[in-house]
Amino acid sequence: MQNLLKLSGGLLGIAALIVLGGVIINVVQSNGETDANFVKFAAPTEINQEARSADVPALPFPDNPDPTQCGIPAVWGSANNQAWLNGIYQGAMVQPVVYLYDSHLRQKIVAQAPHGMEVQIILFQSNPVLDYYLVKIPGAPVGENEGWVPAPFLTFEPEVFG
Repeated sequence: MQNLLKLSGGLLGIAALIVLGGVIINVVQSNGETDANFVKFAAPTEINQEARSADVPALPFPDNPDPTQCGIPAVWGSANNQAWLNGIYQGAMVQPVVYLYDSHLRQKIVAQAPHGMEVQIILFQSNPVLDYYLVKIPGAPVGENEGWVPAPFLTFEPEVFG
């Protein structure tokens, strides 16, 4: 009899976890951010070019092939968070206007600034192929002043501009 009570108690616990999981899934699905979060955490085969905005240009250098292997953003640890946007790659001007993106997945452009614009680094994301920086453009309007930039489009040496 005691074994039967223990077994039924265990089954009730499992049933409660299943119900709780269903409730949590229902709440998440009713949240309007579900689709955006899916894109951020989807398997590489589930992320396709169709999710990317048509105005996002191809990069002139290799990007990260597997978003699930990308690092976790970290606060920029340097006391000096000053850098400059750099549209030059391999000696040629490839982006006179440097685009800032919503994430390292580059689904959409969220801000832009001319080559040579000074920015402040907020976060750094180390990735297997291409690192990204979250930067802020001083003086730009809120909502158009912050985004992720691929590492080759950022420099710590202002002398390249003058």
